[in-house]
Amino acid sequence: MKRTRTAAVLAVTILTAPLAGCSTPSAVASANGTAAMPDLPEKDIAHWVMPLDEYSAASLVHLVNYAENRRMETCLSKEGFSWPIPVEPTDDTSYLVFPRNMSAFPALTVDIAKQYGYTALYIPGPTPDPRTSVKLNRIAESTPGLDTTLLACRDESRKTFDGGKAGDIFNTVGMWFDQGTKQVPQDPAVKKASASWKKCITAAGYDVSTSAPVGDGEWMPTHKLGIELGFYAPPPSMRPQPAEGPIRTYGDTEVDPDADTSPRKPTPAEIDLAVADATCRDSSGWTNAYYAGQWNAEVVVVQNHSDQLKTMKTDIAALYAQARQIVAENPPLH
Repeated sequence: MKRTRTAAVLAVTILTAPLAGCSTPSAVASANGTAAMPDLPEKDIAHWVMPLDEYSAASLVHLVNYAENRRMETCLSKEGFSWPIPVEPTDDTSYLVFPRNMSAFPALTVDIAKQYGYTALYIPGPTPDPRTSVKLNRIAESTPGLDTTLLACRDESRKTFDGGKAGDIFNTVGMWFDQGTKQVPQDPAVKKASASWKKCITAAGYDVSTSAPVGDGEWMPTHKLGIELGFYAPPPSMRPQPAEGPIRTYGDTEVDPDADTSPRKPTPAEIDLAVADATCRDSSGWTNAYYAGQWNAEVVVVQNHSDQLKTMKTDIAALYAQARQIVAENPPLH
């Protein structure tokens, strides 16, 4: 398959990893012995609020990329080129529309299951539509001189806007998160609840191969169940699409930007499975146990890196302000 250049991706590379509300003080000393323990947010299991939320920069990465692309559209337009960047929201509310959360954790509840099945988006957004990248890459490939001008515009932008710092923060905190929380599925309380969940979902009539809804291996819904129940098509077909967000395909299939990609609605069989899954998560105590396990693990991460996180928090605030100013100064041209 022909691979297109990724001229549309200008800012940072996002890894998979994890803003907080009111905070409560803590007198615990930092594990590095140099700073007091930062204040922690109030626990909120419904929105999966966690101690590392305000340091993850997950939403910031999206905003930084969007701000730089807004600058690119302005710069390229002055040189006679078209670079049609879709308009995106930039406010915190839009980035964390429920059930999105900063950890991107699939915090499935019965209410969410009834409405979305397994199509709910948990990743803080907006999530880029891959059709946009394909369209922009096609423009770049078919327009002589655009690539050179684009790189020149990008280099000029980065003289005054260090968007790469957002990616550095996101990746660093994500690494600490992964290291600090990798043992949560093995927490005794989580393992006990997982066993109860497995008995519950089996009693509901589902042959589930995974030992927990979320853990070290495959997550719910399992691929096998999805195919058996008819809401996952076998390869090389396109995966079932979420109500909004990225188009998901199997393997290396290129997205057709001209194809009809209307959101897929969850099937009755999918909703039934999701509701059974969510019901068992609640009745087994799995959701509460996993939330407590992740919370405690993240507290240790915050303790161990309190000095670095304090600096990161200042950098995050400055980057948010600069990115939003750039967006305001570079209105859409299409």
